[in-house]
Amino acid sequence: MAIEKYNEQRNHWAFLAAVIANGFSRIAGMLSKKKPKMVGPDDFMGKDAKKMLQQLLKQDNSGEKNWSKHIGDAKAKGLRGPWS
Repeated sequence: MAIEKYNEQRNHWAFLAAVIANGFSRIAGMLSKKKPKMVGPDDFMGKDAKKMLQQLLKQDNSGEKNWSKHIGDAKAKGLRGPWS
């Protein structure tokens, strides 16, 4: 549930805030000689929320992902890649 809330906040509200901030900085950049600094959605997220999400993701994704099944499927289809 916490991951869903973080995802919604980052993808909807923080993205919207970043677009608005970048728009205003572009307009201000046209009027001044300085190049505006662009911001991203993560710049509008709290440090505590980021830390909590990283801890949750580490618990959920414990261990290395096994890609051998996907690589085998790609080889069976005749696809070429770095594994060939």
